[in-house]
Amino acid sequence: MKRMNLTTLRSLTCLICILSTQTLQAQQHPIFTQYMFNGLVINPAYAGSHESMTLTATARRQWAGLAGAPETEIISMHTPVKFSRSSAGVVAIHDQVAITNQTTLYGVYAYRIPISENAKLSLGGQAGVTYYRADYGELDVVTSNGQVDPSFAGVDNRYMPNLGVGAYFNTNRTYIGLSIPTIINNKWNNQEPNLKARQERHYFLSAGHVFDLSADLKLKPNVLLRWVEGGRFQYDLNANLLIKEIVWVGVSYRMQDAIDGLLEFNINKQLSIGYSYGYPTNNLSAYQSGTHEFLISYRIKRNKDIMLSPRYF
Repeated sequence: MKRMNLTTLRSLTCLICILSTQTLQAQQHPIFTQYMFNGLVINPAYAGSHESMTLTATARRQWAGLAGAPETEIISMHTPVKFSRSSAGVVAIHDQVAITNQTTLYGVYAYRIPISENAKLSLGGQAGVTYYRADYGELDVVTSNGQVDPSFAGVDNRYMPNLGVGAYFNTNRTYIGLSIPTIINNKWNNQEPNLKARQERHYFLSAGHVFDLSADLKLKPNVLLRWVEGGRFQYDLNANLLIKEIVWVGVSYRMQDAIDGLLEFNINKQLSIGYSYGYPTNNLSAYQSGTHEFLISYRIKRNKDIMLSPRYF
């Protein structure tokens, strides 16, 4: 095991100080810039909204250059259930921050209610478990006499069940979603009764609409409001321009956090790939070089004769 050098220790100390405040509460549920292309990340009621089986993978490297910064991967699948109004899906998330690792697996169910020919209201829920692990031995903190501090040792791990609910209304051009992805307030450390750190409920409200600017241009503004119980309120403002149904170019502002640029290509009606870069606007800007996020999504036809309609969210 390598001992921590001064640069790493400073970076980790900076990160721990930040994560001990309201930022930790916001990071309990992973943040994604390209959530508007995979609403299942924040809302179980999104399942089945593509009217086809959809597989999506996202990888995010937050605060690049800062030791111990968050690294998150997510794989999701959702599909309508044939001959019913039901939809089902699965979400797997791996989140690593400093010495902690979380792996979460959710099963998702949604019931979609037709409101009109082009409008549906979906009610959804998810249930799953998070495996949490903190390896304090990775700190390898050295005391003044050159010995490894024994107080920074051992591994803390546990399984934490959780539930989530959501509602999602959408037409071909508009969507509104409300969700609580985590309902149960699990404690991070049950062996420390005086430690108040726990999983807090996250509330999400999202909405967006697609406007035709011309035959080849569409504009999609959307907003995400995020509130952490016992923590802070945060919003994302986004504007994306679709060129000839092929290329999305967008910009996003996350309150007191980052400005993001987004680029997404629709290779065809089934396959799309995306990338976003986030430039920090918070007090971490001196310690990191931004955030990188990659996305790939694939829609599977249930029948080769079916024409897939364009999806804007």
